[in-house]
Amino acid sequence: MATAPPPPAPAPDWAELPDDALLTVFKRLGASEVLMGTAVVCRNWLRVATGEPDLWRRVDLSDCFDPTIDMVAMARAAVDRAHGCLEHFSADCFVNDALLLYIAKRTKGLKSLRLVNCMKVSDKGLVAVGKRSPHLEELELTTCSIKISMKAVGQALPQLKRLRLNKRWVNIPYEQSFDNHQALDIASSMPELRHLQLFANRLHNNALAAILDNCHHLESLDMRQCFNVHIDAELRAKCARLKDVKLPKDSASDYEHESYIETLSLNTLPLLFPNYGGSGDSDGDDEEDDLDAHLGHLAE
Repeated sequence: MATAPPPPAPAPDWAELPDDALLTVFKRLGASEVLMGTAVVCRNWLRVATGEPDLWRRVDLSDCFDPTIDMVAMARAAVDRAHGCLEHFSADCFVNDALLLYIAKRTKGLKSLRLVNCMKVSDKGLVAVGKRSPHLEELELTTCSIKISMKAVGQALPQLKRLRLNKRWVNIPYEQSFDNHQALDIASSMPELRHLQLFANRLHNNALAAILDNCHHLESLDMRQCFNVHIDAELRAKCARLKDVKLPKDSASDYEHESYIETLSLNTLPLLFPNYGGSGDSDGDDEEDDLDAHLGHLAE
């Protein structure tokens, strides 16, 4: 007589997973997934998600912006769960000064702040964070509001070592002047910088030279798509001491954010290519080749 098959193994009781296993799973999922569903599966999961500050040392809400969700409330919940242990905060679009003030009041040990496309952030919020977390070492402001005093930020963050102040290239004279002033403020207020990214910034040679002269600890500089910078012998000599330099026309294929440059017109060609269409013996073929090559470069 055939032996009866063994009864199927009971389904695992996911609610009874040990706390350390749940923490491992939650950390791999990330803050947004835990906040928006995972933690409410059962009481045990909710207990771990709300009672383990270590889970919330790094809060990354990038690439999860949803206009149907109160993202600010979600971010505040994550900050509250850190119980003052928040070290890294990253988000897109929805961050404003009020949220930065909320973060500043609830943590003293923030080390890294990364903001992308946050147009409602000013130096007021950033300075508030700096006053409470003066040892913050990394700051990213990618395509955020231009109305930020980098001098005020630098004074509030005396230990800042890595700065990303990235833009999208648009040929607007007023904004070009503002970018140059911001770069000069970096030179005068951020002496501890080691790494600086100024992607598509509209600073000029004088401001870049000031940064190189005053930021003595600088090791790397990314100035891709900084088309107002003309790399002459003087700048090359100043950059020679750095370990890593990316020049204005270098490839942007590894740039992690969306790269944008306004549609080129006859008015912008002289800015990007000073010799394009100029007088002289050239018949223009060399300049046209330069333009075609560069447009292909930007499309990479």
